[in-house]
Amino acid sequence: MMQGAPAAERPKVVVGTAAVALILAATRWGSYIGVSPLFLTDVLLALGLAQWLIARSAHGKLPLTGLVQRSRPGMILSLFFAYVVVRAVFALAQNVATSDWIRDSAPFLYSFLAFVSAASVARASDRARMRTLRILVGALTVHLVWATFSIWTGFAGIPLPGGAAAVFQIRPDIDMAVLGIGAGTFLLAAFRSRRRFWPVVAVLVSLADVFSLQSRAGLISVVASMFVAYLIFYVSTPSKSGRRLFSQMLVPIAIAILLVVLPQTGAGQRLIATVNSSSAVTQAQLSAQGTENARRLVWSQVVAWTNETPSRQLFGSGFGNDFLTQSGTISFLEGTTYDNVRSPHNYFVGIYARMGLIGLLLAGGVVLSLLITIFRRLRLIATDGVLAMAAMIVVAILPVASLGVVLEAPFGAVPFWWGAGIVLASAPIRPSTSKKSHRDVEPTSFRRYGFSDAADR
Repeated sequence: MMQGAPAAERPKVVVGTAAVALILAATRWGSYIGVSPLFLTDVLLALGLAQWLIARSAHGKLPLTGLVQRSRPGMILSLFFAYVVVRAVFALAQNVATSDWIRDSAPFLYSFLAFVSAASVARASDRARMRTLRILVGALTVHLVWATFSIWTGFAGIPLPGGAAAVFQIRPDIDMAVLGIGAGTFLLAAFRSRRRFWPVVAVLVSLADVFSLQSRAGLISVVASMFVAYLIFYVSTPSKSGRRLFSQMLVPIAIAILLVVLPQTGAGQRLIATVNSSSAVTQAQLSAQGTENARRLVWSQVVAWTNETPSRQLFGSGFGNDFLTQSGTISFLEGTTYDNVRSPHNYFVGIYARMGLIGLLLAGGVVLSLLITIFRRLRLIATDGVLAMAAMIVVAILPVASLGVVLEAPFGAVPFWWGAGIVLASAPIRPSTSKKSHRDVEPTSFRRYGFSDAADR
């Protein structure tokens, strides 16, 4: 580690770990623990941020440890956050209800977490990152246990005060995404450790849970997360290693199994019916087509409504207004299952309606930057468990956010923006602005986080 501030002065974990662990362990119902407008997620975030700021005030800005090359998430995310703040402030002048304004703008303002996590991971010690990873793996394990119980017993959950959610209640989109993050994490553990039995069991149980649920976007999230986990293992394994050869042999086997199993699952049937409408024969497939058609109708009408005036097209309609009702599309989304809906079930269509073309371009830039960074920096990500976890969180949440209400809620926004900051902190910077002392420290190996490679021992 670099010379500088003593290790005791550094944070014990990456800032925000407690809140992210709560979401990964309890997903939607965990985000509702508390009494509105004070929820446990926000309390944990506030405490973590306060502790970090107090330590920084007492000891000054700590030097980077050398794991990543910068302590900020980059220009494009900074512009996105700045625009969100400006748009939210101007929306207050639109004579909207304060509660609705807070509800609509808060998930976008959670993007400030990217700045916190980027600065924190850049200065976190090896031990702090190890502790962070262990906490998050523990949270994923807790989620796997209760989700498996609820899925296979049909348990409807224990209502929380206020009726917003029920403890141990499954919400397919976000729970499938978290099962995917867990499956990817356990897959890495199985690849890189001599003790493979429990990680393999966890992967198989995760997949059994996933295949029993109905979300098409959730299924895509699982595949994306496990694909990134596979790439992380692949790029970090010597080319002549027997493990790498074995992993190559697994690819066609996994594809063949997927092609056989997928059509037998509810989510797979719904996905096939979406791609090939003529194949829809079951009630589930016909329902999937109906849902997809309704959403497309909503998306097209919301876009058309946003385009009606140049100012709305460029800057959006703001926060606090009910643009679904104003665009005449609310009836397509509300019914016996959903009420008080405020999102078109597509994060990017929602951004266009609320923040216009400027917001959409900036959000698209953030997503593109994240994906490019993940695939350009795979070798660095493969050396550290926290970076790997952050990458899997990002790729798992994006699909369910594109077809549902996930990033517009704390249970999606908190882990996503926390992971986004860590991923973007690993993005390369110009050589002229980098410091030699920050680049000479070799990143911490996976083996120090429990993802040990037997070949390294």
